[in-house]
Amino acid sequence: MTNSTPRSLSLWLSLPLAALLVLSSYGGLFWPAVYSRETPLWAAQAKGGDVVNIVVAAPVLLMSAVLGLRKSMAGQLIWLGTLLFLLYNFLIYALAVRFNSLFLVYCAIFSISFYTFVIGLASLSSREAAALYSPRAPVKTIATVFLLVAAVFGIKWLHEIVPAQLSGVVPKSVTETGLPTNPVHFLDLSVALPGYAIAAVMLVRRMAAGYVWAPILLTLGILMFLAIAAMVIAMSRIGAADDRVPVLIFASAAAGGALLLAKYLRTK
Repeated sequence: MTNSTPRSLSLWLSLPLAALLVLSSYGGLFWPAVYSRETPLWAAQAKGGDVVNIVVAAPVLLMSAVLGLRKSMAGQLIWLGTLLFLLYNFLIYALAVRFNSLFLVYCAIFSISFYTFVIGLASLSSREAAALYSPRAPVKTIATVFLLVAAVFGIKWLHEIVPAQLSGVVPKSVTETGLPTNPVHFLDLSVALPGYAIAAVMLVRRMAAGYVWAPILLTLGILMFLAIAAMVIAMSRIGAADDRVPVLIFASAAAGGALLLAKYLRTK
């Protein structure tokens, strides 16, 4: 593996990053003033995300960092996927949650996640990852899953956006959150979903970079599905959603992703 010193330093930054993540999540869950100016639906979604951040994301970040410091390629790839999850979420917290006492914490989490992700990704060898995982990796299965994620969520968001634009109204998901636009629409359609599609193509073509991005995006997907399930539960508590079927679907998707990730990382 290359550039071990910068990578080790970035892995050690997971400790203060996890502490900030716990602070942010604890504040969102137990300090009423944090989301006091949000609509009930948006506050509920934020609290659902806080639960997953403190219960799942922070422990996974620390455990994968420890594995990474022990020169585990699998640990580093899961760590990068967790950082990508934090980048996605805290761009939303920083720009789509009204200014509150945790704003600088949001900025710090995003900043540390961004730079550690860039350093960590740059210090990995795509060829080494490909050599470790390519011989028996479930390439076609992962590529199919990635394309399904891109297609299902892309169609879902466009089904909401395009009719609203044609009729000159604002989508319901925007009015319910009280925001100018839906940040999830923007991030998914601009970055996340094209990223899944590109990674699928790289895997099918057996490109070395695909073997780096496959576990990173699988980790991102697992954490995102858990976060969505938690958000649905939080919304159901205020009477804004029926939690049974959606929670089962997203929890099952997270479990399936975890099994696929485990299978991938065992193929070396």
